[in-house]
Amino acid sequence: MKASISVAIVGLAWFSTYVSAQPNKDLYELQERCGKRAAEVFEREYGPVSDDKDGQTLFNYENHYSARLKKCFFLEIAMSYEREKEKPGPKIMRLFDLNDNREYGTFVSGPTESTPLACVVRGKNCQSESEWRQLVKPFMGE
Repeated sequence: MKASISVAIVGLAWFSTYVSAQPNKDLYELQERCGKRAAEVFEREYGPVSDDKDGQTLFNYENHYSARLKKCFFLEIAMSYEREKEKPGPKIMRLFDLNDNREYGTFVSGPTESTPLACVVRGKNCQSESEWRQLVKPFMGE
């Protein structure tokens, strides 16, 4: 009797470990897929640097799979440098749902750090980059 109880307990422990590990494996695979898709989109549509007669734009990105929203988010980051003025130009950040190609937010820095030309996430306006980052936090981190 004691042996069968021990076997049952070990079996239940193994099963509960397997069941709890399975969602973590699924989440990991979704995160991996999101990262690969983001890298493909970045490589295909952006590239690290764009040169033109007025200056240079440096591109970067961040991605995040939101398990809560079941979406892959892509944060496009573009930093400009104006040759003529020899100073940094606007900084542009746009947040997308990568699979639906739906824009969630836009930030465009203005002539001074305190005056963005655009600062909005899902219809909510903001006044600074730090405020914009707070508004995108539910999509880019959990």
